[in-house]
Amino acid sequence: MGGLPRVLGAGGVRVVAYDHRGHGASDVAPAGTARISQLAEDLAFVLDEVVGDGPVVYAGHSMGGMTLMALAETRPELFGTRIAAAALVGTSSGQLASRAFGLPARFDASAALLAPRAVHLAGARVERRASVVPAPWRQGLSAAARRPALRQLAFGKHVDPAEVDILLADMARLPGPSLGGFFEEIVRHDRGHALKVLDQIPVEIMHGTRDRLIGPRHANRMAQLLPSARLWMYPGAGHMLMQERPRDVTQRLASLVRKVRV
Repeated sequence: MGGLPRVLGAGGVRVVAYDHRGHGASDVAPAGTARISQLAEDLAFVLDEVVGDGPVVYAGHSMGGMTLMALAETRPELFGTRIAAAALVGTSSGQLASRAFGLPARFDASAALLAPRAVHLAGARVERRASVVPAPWRQGLSAAARRPALRQLAFGKHVDPAEVDILLADMARLPGPSLGGFFEEIVRHDRGHALKVLDQIPVEIMHGTRDRLIGPRHANRMAQLLPSARLWMYPGAGHMLMQERPRDVTQRLASLVRKVRV
């Protein structure tokens, strides 16, 4: 992956935050490795080489949640033994290409330009079509249009402008191949069957009601497939739930940690 995982600790709890290949401080994903199944292998490597002993509470946002499902599909023996609880935030178990972003028709042009770029963070519900181009999104839109377009797609109501700037800066730093490299993989993602593996551990599903990249119906579908999970819907929040509702997300994670430590 290239990027060194960040390890924090307090109160007997260690937090390991790592970057997917092609994201953050990690190297660009080598050709042929922009696959969710590869991300699951990367996660297994982090568990073995970095995390250390003890039960793990895994928190996955968007493609991070899909990565956990891919791991459940290929390494079910890790759940209940190694991975003791999980949070699925703004993610989906599949059927992502059934609609185009869930946006009104007037946003279709900007959605088409942003799709391959935003989808690596999201799992956008985008129909494959000729208007979805591979050029970097920052070249597809003028500087004046980038911020409001990202604000519209990724966030819900009443977002702090500083949070939009943070995401905008993060996306601007991403290398071109990573911006759209996982697009087709995310659209093809279909791992609802893997949720059965998670039935043996506590799971919190969190989603914003105004998530335009992965609509709230995906959270409802996961809750139906995984009836033991707790579903939390946040009115007015968009896709970047951990930026829009940080206190709520933190509380849910803390509750999982308490369950694991009992």
